[in-house]
Amino acid sequence: MYKSMLFLHILFAMVWIGGMVFNLLFLHPAMKELKQDDTRKELAGKVLKRFFLGVWLSIAVLFLTGMWMWHSVRVDFSSNPLFHIKLFLFGIMVINFTYIYFYLLRKQLYRHIPNFVWINLFLGVLITLIITYIR
Repeated sequence: MYKSMLFLHILFAMVWIGGMVFNLLFLHPAMKELKQDDTRKELAGKVLKRFFLGVWLSIAVLFLTGMWMWHSVRVDFSSNPLFHIKLFLFGIMVINFTYIYFYLLRKQLYRHIPNFVWINLFLGVLITLIITYIR
């Protein structure tokens, strides 16, 4: 059971972090090359709405699998300060994403979204670094 939970946890972390890397390093620069502003906004809206559904699912799976592993298998994490920093950073990522989703996306302020995604990408990589040292 633990291996299944760990697999899901890693898979959905990859979905979220990998999606941010794709968005920032490949999609966003390619979209800047589009000449028509309307086409760019329409494409950005469609892509982001699909990806953000995956992020919501990732948040739910990461939270549920993480809590299960913590309380069932890795109770020792409770005394590890790095683990608490990881949880705090995850919380900031969720709050940041919530702002992106409920404010920037709804108001169609697409040009501001990459700035906040960069923050989450940095935090996601930092969490990955932290969890490497916890293990």
